[in-house]
Amino acid sequence: MNTLKYLLWVGAAVVTLFPSCKEKELDKTASVFETSSEHKTPFDSWLEVNYVQTYNMDYKYRMEDIEADYSKNLSPADVLQSMRLAKIIKHAWLEAYVETAGIDFMRRHAPAILHIIGSASWNNDGTMTLGQAEGGLKITLCMVNWLDAKDIQKMNSYFFRTMHHEFTHILQQDVDYPQEYNLISANDYRPNAWFNWKTTQDYASLGFISSYAGSMPVEDITEVTCCFVTFTDEEWDSVFLAAGEEGRKKLNQKVAIMKQYMLEVWKIDMDKLRNVVRRRMDEVVRMELLEPQWYTTPVKMKAVSDAALQQLSRQLREQWKDAAEYMDRCPNCCHVHNASLINILQHDNN
Repeated sequence: MNTLKYLLWVGAAVVTLFPSCKEKELDKTASVFETSSEHKTPFDSWLEVNYVQTYNMDYKYRMEDIEADYSKNLSPADVLQSMRLAKIIKHAWLEAYVETAGIDFMRRHAPAILHIIGSASWNNDGTMTLGQAEGGLKITLCMVNWLDAKDIQKMNSYFFRTMHHEFTHILQQDVDYPQEYNLISANDYRPNAWFNWKTTQDYASLGFISSYAGSMPVEDITEVTCCFVTFTDEEWDSVFLAAGEEGRKKLNQKVAIMKQYMLEVWKIDMDKLRNVVRRRMDEVVRMELLEPQWYTTPVKMKAVSDAALQQLSRQLREQWKDAAEYMDRCPNCCHVHNASLINILQHDNN
């Protein structure tokens, strides 16, 4: 009986609540999410037009821990370097595909997030991760603080090739490549030892365009794709020359499958894309990469940057003694973190 009375009382309370809810108008201007943000700079406004509105892409140059790899020691990108890279990516990557395949193609397949990291991303085996594509939604680019906009060879190694590599992964995540490709070098992949191939002949003779291509099939076809559009004729020919007859046979098979896949699935003529990419890469070194309105107070910005570097330098040097002692005590241990520390200090000194 008491239970019945309790239920009736609760039911009456609920009934009385509903009319009061209906009386209140819904505020459609309010959001249940936190919408506050940092003050927008002229550069942010430029990104809004050229990235968000054009490609629905968020260029995250203020490193966000939620987007970063917690297992790595990473540092944010320098603001001016982030500005330069934004112009480079737009010209040499995004607009290269727009010119070749059309704006609608790029709007459909461009990643939603482009996350920019200033430092290198060291792995436990001593290698570096230059970039990463995640679920077709995000691309991370590292080593932005080492960007040299006048050195096209270095930009190709660290950025141009990485951009096209990671974007190729996004396309493959939408529509996979022909699985017959995996059989060409099926017995030669070395997931945990590809970095031991030191000379071009070591990997080219097995039918790989790069040492990393020998890690697994999906990286193989991705490397063939990005190297095809970013290598100079001399670089491309040198690999085929070192490959020998058997290696060249495998490489030609791989290039043929890659071209067919890109043409039939994505309607992209790879020879045309290569010409466009190479031309735009060459144009980057002559471009004005910083807009005057982006840094209206350069002297103040430099002072703030110098102060931040001095603080970082002090913090690193506080760690230096412990790192050096640990390396002396345990010479055979893995010192990836300590190596990163040394590289940062050397970069600071330079």
